[in-house]
Amino acid sequence: MLTLEILLLGFALAMDAAVVTFAVGLMHEHDPVQKKLLNGVLVSVTFGLFQFLMLWLGAYGGFLFTFSAFGHYFQLIVAFVFFFLALKCFQDSFKMDERKLEWGIVPILILALLTSIDALASGLSFGTIPEAYVSAGGVGIITAGLCGLFYFLAQFFRNIADRWLLRAAGTIFIFLSGQVFWDLRHIFFRG
Repeated sequence: MLTLEILLLGFALAMDAAVVTFAVGLMHEHDPVQKKLLNGVLVSVTFGLFQFLMLWLGAYGGFLFTFSAFGHYFQLIVAFVFFFLALKCFQDSFKMDERKLEWGIVPILILALLTSIDALASGLSFGTIPEAYVSAGGVGIITAGLCGLFYFLAQFFRNIADRWLLRAAGTIFIFLSGQVFWDLRHIFFRG
């Protein structure tokens, strides 16, 4: 059953995926309309599916490593991936030649996995909810919808030079990386 709490959790879990989708959408700004539509649907469904699966796996799998030191290290890996994506965007923005930045399915799957780690941790609290797959499905649908909205909002930035769009995407990835580092600051500064 979808309650107000599940809807709010769905929006909270979907926000990082939506922001990443916005950054990916900025990179597809010059694609033909049909390719944009296909990419938008593919990215949105992939992110929604991963949120659903990770929330459901968290509810039924009980991945206890999330609460161990290993879970914190995994979050650091996520932060470093976002950081290196930001560096790649900035690097490409400063050496803009006529080549086109292409994203295949593998980077999208990796980003979908990385942005759904918090859904796995949230799913641990769903262990006592009967039919957790219904709640997880609701969160997946919310994520897919928000990602689709953010992807297509990114397409309205047509008049901005490519180099600035890449820098905006890099800034978003830096922000996401910094957010993870900020959340894990207690690991580095104990006292």
